[in-house]
Amino acid sequence: AIISNNNNDDEEDNEKEEEDGDDGNEEDVDDGNEEEEDEEDDDDEDDIMRDLPRAMVKRVEKLQELHKQQEQIMEKYLEERAKLEQKYRSLCHPLYTERAKIIAGEKDEEIAGSDELKKNDDDEIAKGIPQFWVCAMGHNENIAELLTEDDVDCLEHLSDIQCHDYADGRGFVLELHFSSDNPYFSNSVLTKRYDVPNILLADEPLLKNVEGCTIDWSGPEHCLTYRDVTKKQRGRGKHAGQVRTVTKREHKDSFFHFFDPPRLPSTMDEMDEAEAERLEEAFDADYDVAQAFRHNLCPKAVAWFTGQAMDEIIEEFQDEVENNNNNDRST
Repeated sequence: AIISNNNNDDEEDNEKEEEDGDDGNEEDVDDGNEEEEDEEDDDDEDDIMRDLPRAMVKRVEKLQELHKQQEQIMEKYLEERAKLEQKYRSLCHPLYTERAKIIAGEKDEEIAGSDELKKNDDDEIAKGIPQFWVCAMGHNENIAELLTEDDVDCLEHLSDIQCHDYADGRGFVLELHFSSDNPYFSNSVLTKRYDVPNILLADEPLLKNVEGCTIDWSGPEHCLTYRDVTKKQRGRGKHAGQVRTVTKREHKDSFFHFFDPPRLPSTMDEMDEAEAERLEEAFDADYDVAQAFRHNLCPKAVAWFTGQAMDEIIEEFQDEVENNNNNDRST
């Protein structure tokens, strides 16, 4: 993922709702570095054009006109594609709603039939499909790497996962819905928002903004991302011989750090190379998880729950290796 330096846009653009598709009003970014780069690009272009014969300059100018027309066509294409994807997402939405009801157990009698349920009254039959989402998450490599045992206990209260693309096709919102009996935090929904202006293009994603949410933990004992550690310290100097108790906050590995994403820098120019690489790697890993939810879990949840999706990926990988080996032998 490419990290955008343009993070001083109007805050309203970061609060865009997927339903209205409003692009927001972007403020002009007063960035001296960008202005200098634009001026350098203009100077380079002027140098090239200045060295060309006048007749050739006119031909290049004609090519530039054609390029502008092509860009206008692509803008129209992206606009129509966003509408088309929105249309078919709307058609899938009732199916996802039905899926959530089945997982929650609201369709048990309708699916099994009341007679069959009565026959099994003596047996304890779980309602719906318990641990559906956490099981599906555990089968996806990108997501499973973030899960801990404590996370699994909490994620058993996960009732639905939804992804809503912006109507203009320039980003998406992930939503993880939790049942009311979740003892870990009071949030009914955890959200993660990604503003990606070029998401409909095949280019590497340009992350303009990534916004998580605050988790309202029920108490220190239920917090999965940090723990309070009490230590005794002996005083020094004039406090020598005295012992005081200090409570420190320690980081815990947890999937729920996903909702506290890395901070986008206002500019990459002031960062050294190593720091810039670490930040880019962090955003790449974060975006891979987001795409795993968006492209895999949300639309193909049952295939990930059963393990079918994972088997298909393994088979595709094995076929690719076999094809590569065959090509090597033929050459």
